[in-house]
Formats: sequence, structure tokens, C-alpha cells
Amino acid sequence: MKYTNLIKLSVIASILLTYNLSAKETKNLEEVTVTAQKNEENVQNVPISMSVFNDIQLEDQSISNIEDIGKYSPNLFFFNTGQQGLLSPSIRGIAASVISYSTPVSLYVDGVPTMSSFGFADGLEDIERIEVLKGPQGTLYGKNSEAGVINVITKKPDNETKGKFHTKLGNNGKKEYGLNISGPIIEDKFYMGISYKHNEKDGFIKDTKTGEYINHKENDYGKVNLRYTPSDKLDISLIASKSKNKNGAHDWAKAGQDKNPTSSSNLKGSSTPSIETLALNIDYDLDSNTKIKSITTKRVHKDKAILDNDLSAQTIRHFYRDYKFDTLSQELRLEKKFNTTNVVAGIYLDKEKDDLFLKRITMMDPSGANSKPQKLSSQTMSLFTNIIHPINDKLTINAGIRYDKEKKDIKIDDSNISIENNWKNISPKLSLQYNINNKSMTYATVAKGYRSGGFNPYASTNDKESYDEENLTSYEIGYKAMFLENTLKVNTALYYMNIDDMQVQEMPTPGIVYIVNAASATSKGLELEVEALLNNEFTLFASGGYNKTTFDKFKDNSGDYSGNYNPYAPKYNFNLGIQYRNDKGYYARADINGYGQTYFDSANKYSQEAYELVNAKIGYEQDNYDIYLYSNNIFNKNHDATNAYFNGTTTIYKEDREVGIQLTYRF
Repeated sequence: MKYTNLIKLSVIASILLTYNLSAKETKNLEEVTVTAQKNEENVQNVPISMSVFNDIQLEDQSISNIEDIGKYSPNLFFFNTGQQGLLSPSIRGIAASVISYSTPVSLYVDGVPTMSSFGFADGLEDIERIEVLKGPQGTLYGKNSEAGVINVITKKPDNETKGKFHTKLGNNGKKEYGLNISGPIIEDKFYMGISYKHNEKDGFIKDTKTGEYINHKENDYGKVNLRYTPSDKLDISLIASKSKNKNGAHDWAKAGQDKNPTSSSNLKGSSTPSIETLALNIDYDLDSNTKIKSITTKRVHKDKAILDNDLSAQTIRHFYRDYKFDTLSQELRLEKKFNTTNVVAGIYLDKEKDDLFLKRITMMDPSGANSKPQKLSSQTMSLFTNIIHPINDKLTINAGIRYDKEKKDIKIDDSNISIENNWKNISPKLSLQYNINNKSMTYATVAKGYRSGGFNPYASTNDKESYDEENLTSYEIGYKAMFLENTLKVNTALYYMNIDDMQVQEMPTPGIVYIVNAASATSKGLELEVEALLNNEFTLFASGGYNKTTFDKFKDNSGDYSGNYNPYAPKYNFNLGIQYRNDKGYYARADINGYGQTYFDSANKYSQEAYELVNAKIGYEQDNYDIYLYSNNIFNKNHDATNAYFNGTTTIYKEDREVGIQLTYRF
């Protein structure tokens, strides 16, 4: 049965390919411009498997946070740890260890990088588009992009004065409201955009002693976008944002509670992560064929949480987390066009200082005296170039290379532990693109990517004090095409990846977890995205990904895991959707999103079974306002991450059905 959903996707795609569109004046699918390769291109001409969401699609699909885009992007999955601010991304079966500070997927919001699971759940408001790039992107993006990259681009304020107010009200105390305003301060010279969003919802895990729900959520997000264009050649943007959470306990409870989970914890949990970002983007056109771009960013993420890991009335394992991640980055690049050849070359620098303190209260250490603050710092220097050169009218070569040098060190306060290491990496990429005609193309790509190394400061032996980079080599072929007078889009890709020096969790003794380069693995799969305008009112969507990422070699003191699936990587995911929108303002949409079985440990003992969720929205739209009724998980399907943690004793519980009303007013 595990291939049933993929077969459904194939059948639907076949039907769409042969569908006879009866309407003579059917609208066309709009051309989508992306900047995945650091210059503006039609997404259908980019030799990368990509999912792209513009501002209209973000609203239609009710995407309000980073996690939501996983519903509509093949082979993209976010493991929600149940702790706010800690979201672990996975692309094509390559996932991040929750305890690692490096991910295989990088997030860039207006150029501000996030390369750790801590703080990956950044805010989304007044967004122009989101680009999800699959496969190694090391040539242009460097470290921690071995499996892919997510780019988030904010709308630019301009001479048009405009604003939008939106709100959601739903069951279980769901309240969301936001405001966007932008326009000129000095016409043709200086512009400003302001965004704000508040989101809150009641908890659903009840304290057995007080009868109160303990895991409520509350978030405030604000952004200011200042843009200055003193001439036609110079464009300067300064974007500042801040996100602050005031949440209750994490979404954990004892395993085995199907509905209405309860907790008997003797510690009141809380989670109050915050993120502050600053991005200065400068574009200067030297001439019509030459551009210099500078991106300077600052990001501070603070993660404070109180967690009762034993979930009992006894003090067995209590954690008090106080983390601060402070990152400064600078990218300077030159974009040059020689006749038909495009060249991008640049330098990237970053500096990170992290203060990490995890106080552990246990029966053996009731005062937490053995917990010591850690200081982790790193510096990266990168040189890169990428060339796109058409050999003839049909064949184009896309080649790039990047050199990264990274230095890291960690120090433990009040101890003699001080570890330092240096890593170097070269990330090449070669892609051949063949244009079948002006509506379709195919490509083949070989690329390398890597994930940064790190430290195990409390390792008992010197050889495990640090672990090296994880390296990945990918082979991919893809096909992109438009059919039936640009009313049908079909994009697909096949890939095969080898992962060496794989970073995996090892538990040499109970309760002690290290990350080590102890495994090699193979990942293979396919991706398909289909969009079809059936007529001027109906649009069909179908997307799906199949992935198989297994260990070629991996064993430790607890067993041999060779042949097992990599944790936190669903075997498949898919989306099937239909949307109706007419000129009179009536709107309706329904989606079914599905995920395959997902394991949470290397032994493949604990897993989340396959599940499907149905979302629906119906409403009325006019030029200056929209009103909708919506329901997420309309059939109230149970999709808890059963037995995910601590040898199957703990479940990450998920919210039940949400029903509400959504209003938008534009001015």
C-alpha cells in the first residue's frame, strides 16, 4: 500500500497531460521569476528542482509560517520537535540531528542565513515569494546547504501607497491579525514598508493537578523595510525584523494517549524564543551588463525554555535552556554578462558567537552544579563563482565552484575543556541543460555539498571530541515543460546521492549522546509537480516526492543499522488540490496532504505511521476585501508523532481540527 499515493499522483498527471481544455480563451499560467542562481530567471529555465510560492499562492494555500511550505513541496519535511523555535528541516531524506547546531538545509530570509534548527521557524509577513531549492547548493550558498536551500524574499516598497489588514479567528482560542503598510516617503527616492503580525492559540495538553491547559502559544512579529533609490543605478534596502514568543510547555506528554492528552509534570514548562534580524542589501549597476551586490546581515536568536523531560511528578530530568546565537555575515558579489554568458563571482564571510547554557537537574545532580556554560564560535571565509554559458541554441552549460574555510572552537566555563578545529571544503557543480523547444527543457547535474563539523565537548576520548564535515555527492536529471498553450506545467526530477562521513547520533552509554561520522548512506528518489488550468475558473495541483535514504554502513555498541532508513525522513509526501475562482468573486479550495512512514531512530524501532490531512477553504473575494471560512485537518485525523522520544515513552502531540473565519481588507 505504500505506493498507492504515488500511483494516484501518476494517474492524475497522466490525465492532466491528455486533458482536452474546451475553453478557447483559457488564462495562461503566469511566468515566475526567481533568483535561485543569484540572478533573475524564469523558473522553467533553471536546472534545479524547485518549488516556488508567490504572494498569491501563499495566501491561497494559507502558508503563514516556514513549516507550512512542507505541505506543498515534494521531499521537503519539517520535524516539529514540539518545542517552539526548534524546527528540524529535511530535504530528500537528509535530515538534521535535533542536538546538532548545523542543518543540511539553509534558510535565507532577505539574505539573512539560518543554518541551525534553533530558530528555523522564522516569521513570514509581506512576502513576495519563497523559493525551495532541492539538491546540493554549495556552489552559491556554501556550508549547510548540502540537501537544499529555502529563500524568502520580502516585497519591496515603491511609489504605490498600499496596505492590508488580515485576521483569523478560530476554535481553541485561535487569534491571528496582521497589518502591512508600504509607500513612498519621498517619491522616486525613499520608501518604507511596515509589517506586524500577532498569533495565539490555546493549549491542548491538560495539567492533571490544576486542570489548566499548559502548552498555549503566542507570537508577535514585526518588520520594517526602508528602501532608498537615489539614482536609477543604485538600490539600497535596510530590513529589520523581530519575532518574540511567549509560550507554555512543549507539546510533549506520556505516550499512549490517543485523545485529550494530559501531563502530571511537577515543573511548569515554558518557551520564549526570540529572533532579531538586520539586512542591508545594496545593488549597484555599473552598466547594463554589470552589477555589484552587497548583503550585510546580523541575526541574534535567543532560545529560553524550561522542560520537564521525565514528564512525571518526580524530579528526574529537568532542563533549563538559555541559548544565544549571534551571527554576522557579509557577501559581496559581481554579476557580469558577456554577450550571452552570465558570470557570478563573490566572497562570503561570517562570524558567529554562541553562548549555550543547558542546566540539567537530575536525581544525581539535584542542584545542576555539573552543568557549565559553553561558548561556541566560528568564522567562515568563502570564494565562489558560477558561469552559465550557452554552447548553442539548444545546449547550455552551468558550472560553478566554491572554496570554504571554516574555523570553530568551543570552551566550557570553569573547566579545562577547550577544543578548536579547522575545516576546508570545495563544492563544485556541473549542469548541462538541453532546450527541447521554447516550452520544455531537460537537464543533468552533478554537484557536491557539505554540512559543517562540530564538537562533543564531554566526549570521554580525544578522537570523539570533534566530528568532521558530512559530504554529499548528487546526480540528478530533470525535465520542465509547459503544454497546451501554457495552461499545463509539468516539472519532474530523479536523483541519486551518496553521503560520506555521515553525521549520526551515537549513544555509548545510556543518556550520553554524541554526534560522530560513523555512517555512509545512499539517497534516491523522484519529484513531480503539476499545475493545470482546466478553464478560466478551475485549477488543479498535484505534487509528490518519493525518497529512500538508507544506511550503507552504520553500527555502534547498540547494534548494526546497515540497511535501515535515515531518521526524520518520510518515505514520501504529496499534495493534491483543486481551486475554484471566478470573476464574480466566489472562491473555493480543497487540499489533501500526505506523508509516508517516518522513523525517529537509527534502529527503526520508533516511527510515525503514514497519514493524510485534508484542508478546505471557501469564500468571497472583491478588489478591497476577502472573507473565507476555513478548516485545517477537516476530518480531525490523528497525526501525533507517536513514541518519538526517549525510547518510546514520549509522544509529540499535534493539534486537532481547526475551524475558523479569515478576513482580509486592502487599502
